[in-house]
Amino acid sequence: MVGRAALTLALAAGGLLAVATPAHAAPAFQMPFPCGQSWTGDSNDSSAHVSWEIDFNRGSTATADLGDTVVAAAAGTVEVAANQGSVNGYGNLIVLNHGGGYYTYYAHLDHMAVSSGQSVLRGQAIGAVGNTSKPGNNISPHLHYEVRFPDRSQSHIIKSVFNGATFPYTRGTVTSQNCASSYDPAGVCGSGSFRSP
Repeated sequence: MVGRAALTLALAAGGLLAVATPAHAAPAFQMPFPCGQSWTGDSNDSSAHVSWEIDFNRGSTATADLGDTVVAAAAGTVEVAANQGSVNGYGNLIVLNHGGGYYTYYAHLDHMAVSSGQSVLRGQAIGAVGNTSKPGNNISPHLHYEVRFPDRSQSHIIKSVFNGATFPYTRGTVTSQNCASSYDPAGVCGSGSFRSP
């Protein structure tokens, strides 16, 4: 294996200088619903979808999911927690920044239980399923979910991975493993020593 110094010298001698940037692993995303719940999602039923967004439902009637709990898919910081008004069709929207360029979007929420700047843990309740949108849009209650990387541009929506498995596009039912027993304190808080109070 070539050492870093030797590689830098070799590249510099050739007129090139490489700058190494550390790779940031994707967070260990889980379903955005409480442990044990099964939800069906797809990315085809909405004309507003442009790529890998997922609309989630589990109830058999149009309003069955209204008010169901939505939880953070991974630990992060709340970057947006606001009604989008007429700006777009997201209605009540929460955007979590997970670091390393990873963001998750939770849209159409009935209500939001977090505010901008707040830190959240994976599995923490952040809001409830709703049908908020821009004025004039009549939509059934559902959760619109997105993962974006490496920034918040809409063109950077990527496939969702839950519990290490890619969501089965275009329609699939997945049971949430977003359980207390799946928490990884080091993954949430970073490495170091943990003390009990």
